Amino acid sequence: MDHQERRGGHGMADVLILGGGPAGTVLARRLTALGYGVTLVTCARRAAMEGLSLRAVEGLRRAGCTEAVAAAGRPASRRVDWNGRRTALNGEHLVDRNSLDAALLRDAAAGGAVLTRGTVAALEQGKNGWRAVDATGAVLGSGRFLVEARGRRAPNAPARETGPRTLAVGRVYHGPAGELGSAALSFADGWAWLAALPDGRRVVQLVIDGADSPARANLTDWHEAVVAALPEAAGWVAGCTPMGEAEVRDATAVRRSPGVTADRLRIGDAAFAVDPLSGHGVYAAVAWAFAAAAAVNTLATDPTAWPAVERFVEERCAELFAHAADAGNQFYRAEERWRDRPFWRRRAAWPPAPLPTAEHGIRRRAVVVNDRIEERPVLVTPALPRGVLAIGGVELYPLLESMNAGPSRGGDLAERCGRSLVQPPGRVAAALSWLVENGFLPGGQSRPGP
Repeated sequence: MDHQERRGGHGMADVLILGGGPAGTVLARRLTALGYGVTLVTCARRAAMEGLSLRAVEGLRRAGCTEAVAAAGRPASRRVDWNGRRTALNGEHLVDRNSLDAALLRDAAAGGAVLTRGTVAALEQGKNGWRAVDATGAVLGSGRFLVEARGRRAPNAPARETGPRTLAVGRVYHGPAGELGSAALSFADGWAWLAALPDGRRVVQLVIDGADSPARANLTDWHEAVVAALPEAAGWVAGCTPMGEAEVRDATAVRRSPGVTADRLRIGDAAFAVDPLSGHGVYAAVAWAFAAAAAVNTLATDPTAWPAVERFVEERCAELFAHAADAGNQFYRAEERWRDRPFWRRRAAWPPAPLPTAEHGIRRRAVVVNDRIEERPVLVTPALPRGVLAIGGVELYPLLESMNAGPSRGGDLAERCGRSLVQPPGRVAAALSWLVENGFLPGGQSRPGP
């Protein structure tokens, strides 16, 4: 057992995190880097193979999760058969989820988190904080601040938005060793994800509407019949032997309340889970963990900042979910051959509202500044409704304000504003270019009004 891993957690940590997936691990590393004591409680999950986007792995790299990045390996080639056309898209990293989770826990321990293995049966809240206990009543961990990061297994909070009920039915096969690769293909009543690892393991996952789910007793026979009817899927596992029965999991897109209070927060899939077609799952979990670290740090140092933190968390959660939903929607609408079939019709019509937009101008928003959440003036555009605080480390609103000192011409502007803001002229020039491109500084000569 690692010297930072224990089976029972008795000391009160600053933060207690339940769940050792990407969101919980990245948050643990961020908080320990900020000087907080963290206890992370985790339990085994069922085996699965998963595809990670390139930017999800880059997010793990940015968080210092070197073991997880190594476990992700090199990206696999990926092809897509969609709407009658075959295309090659950016690769994805194919991972055995148990191996990835083990690597993530090593990263958490390396960052200074204390690990506890066990299944949480109940949470107890006292005057000094929270305790997680197992079915025998043994304490697994305790902390003054609680973070729920157990994904879809977490006790449900009220749903704010829910997509069409979606199920993923997968089965693992084993065959001859071969090339690393993946594929996605659409069919009349859903779509399939195919994956192959060099050790010979292969996966066929069928994504279908919840209304079409076969009885659990017939799940494997149903999966076998669908695979046999899809030439690409049948060819993918030709000569392979099934390693077990087909298994089903919920893949419905759902956004819940992050439930942020002065001492509690939900992150990752416990706050929102996305449709697998969006490809944003792990990426969104990692991005959410970075934001959550600032939320926890702010509340720990200034509980009176809770209103701003709550606004930030709610807005960030809704934004990440909306972008993932929009990405999935675009793929669903791109398949036109079966647009009248229930599976495709429901998903092409969801989400019912387009991505939020905002009028061009200056607004006050809760943003992350030096690992804290503060309200600052930001510049918003229809395409960037949450606003932009800074470009290359140069805050945009103070840059606009610095131009009030008087008109300037040509190359003098970046140098003069740089002196005023104590910023290198090169960085200021890049920020000025962004202002020009986004209509805040027509011609680079005058300051617009909000």
